[in-house]
Amino acid sequence: MTDQVAVEAFPVGHLPLVRWAVRELRIDAVLDELSPKHDLAHVSDADCVVAMILNILSGRLALYAMQEWLSFTDVELLIGEGCEADFFHDTRLGTALDRLDDLGTDLVMGRVVEVYLAREDRPTEYSAHLDTTSVSLYGQYHGQDGPEVTHGFSKDKRPDLKQLIFGLVLHGSAGIPLVSDVAAGNTADPVANRDLLARLGPLLPPEDEVTVVADCKAVDAVTIGRVIDQGLHIVSLVPDTFKMRGTLIEAAWEACPDLEEWPELARSPGRRKADPYKVYRGWSTVEPFAIERQVVGVDGEPQPTRVDQDMRYLVVFSSRLAKRFDGTLETKLAREQAKLDTFSKTANRKGFACEADALAAANQTTARLKMLGARPVVEREERKLKRPRRGRPKKGEEAPTEVVYTVRFEVERDEEAIERHRQRASCFVLISDHTDDSTWPDARILGEYRKQFLIENHTGFRWLKSEAAVSPMFLKTTRRIRAMGLVLTLALMVRNFIQFSLHGALAKSDGGIRHPYTKKVERRLTTEMAMAWFMGIQSMRLSIAGSPWNRQPPRFRDTARQILDLLGVDDTWFTTPPKPNTS
Repeated sequence: MTDQVAVEAFPVGHLPLVRWAVRELRIDAVLDELSPKHDLAHVSDADCVVAMILNILSGRLALYAMQEWLSFTDVELLIGEGCEADFFHDTRLGTALDRLDDLGTDLVMGRVVEVYLAREDRPTEYSAHLDTTSVSLYGQYHGQDGPEVTHGFSKDKRPDLKQLIFGLVLHGSAGIPLVSDVAAGNTADPVANRDLLARLGPLLPPEDEVTVVADCKAVDAVTIGRVIDQGLHIVSLVPDTFKMRGTLIEAAWEACPDLEEWPELARSPGRRKADPYKVYRGWSTVEPFAIERQVVGVDGEPQPTRVDQDMRYLVVFSSRLAKRFDGTLETKLAREQAKLDTFSKTANRKGFACEADALAAANQTTARLKMLGARPVVEREERKLKRPRRGRPKKGEEAPTEVVYTVRFEVERDEEAIERHRQRASCFVLISDHTDDSTWPDARILGEYRKQFLIENHTGFRWLKSEAAVSPMFLKTTRRIRAMGLVLTLALMVRNFIQFSLHGALAKSDGGIRHPYTKKVERRLTTEMAMAWFMGIQSMRLSIAGSPWNRQPPRFRDTARQILDLLGVDDTWFTTPPKPNTS
């Protein structure tokens, strides 16, 4: 009877697990609610977005290649009954992006985030990490309805290319994107930050206590005022250009000249076993900072008003920064010595007419020295001049001469200046409106800021610019780029949700998960490493004598089974197509 048996095998790998996370976050339900499926359409816009998310989390292909990619997998199992690969051609996917932009990317993202923040297991006190990056683009883009593709400050170090600015706000404890935005390529960081804050505030439940963590571009009167006006808190870095930064560092060292008296805030091991620990020590104070608040005027309308707000400044000593300064000290001293040598070589070639001129020029050079002490010494020198006429000089004729003044320097290391620069270079200053050190001690403020790597690392921009390949985008219009930015953010949300759920389950258990390549047991495995255990999983469709297709459960490796059990994912996600949303 083997001639009546039909078997089809499709590689699906980890994609059913991704589909489970999409349903857990209710991304498909929100999209179906906002953009219902038309009666004459084969697939809905939600189905198209789900297909793009699956593709992004398996390596991301261009839209024109999606149809072919789906033809080699079990489309019904991953998206829904009746779905075929031919339904997802590039024109249909492009139309779905256009409709996403018509709906409003803020509206779609906001509804998805609202659903996530309504979960019963969510924390009500957390940080929100905010940052922006540039996205370099290639080619010509049509349409003026989307963000302007133009030149700007390139964080990719590609000033020759036009770009867009991609902004992101991540849920600190879970890494879930809360807000994303695609802005014009020449948008300044402070403007982009304020725009992200304006989107973030209305999304957050009023009972949540949220601390915004951002880089130094968020430290200005207007941005901090916006944060406080929305009932949020802030932890950020005081820019190097602020004069108060140096003043605070000097005050900290004056108050505690002995570094051992500074309380230790954090300690972490080096990259290698032989490397010393990275130690952080801190000293804090509360000082007023002028911010711009929206104060209700006599006419009842809010008006921007400058007020003094008590802010907490935390001066942090970093052993890593101190080591970096010591490692570059000799190079810096050599550069200062080179300045003196250059002056001596060029200025002394012609000389000075008087001693006063020589000292004035030398003092201008020594004033620019930071860590070398140089005392100019002026010397009188008589030089022969060129004869005023040609020919052999007459017998007894003396060659004409002139008196010039040259400078040499007596140089020594200024140890006091070197120590002052070491103290300043080894410290950075954090600013926060958390002034109560009983609930927010110095160690907690530093800890929140150190988590800023979440948005810069593989849970944020690094993932978007590598695995998801957010740059370059080969789309025709800037509207579709903006919509694709939303889809990429949703894919990042799915990816980080799987990782956060896995880490949370492992924290409640005693064991860990084997790394697929090193075979070491890990308790904080990334999503990519966990998904590697599902490599080779196939969907087996079996039919006997023309009966309806029946999918057979795949055989999971022990570690893959362990991951499914930790996440609470049922085997039916690998055998049964997801049913339409009913709520």
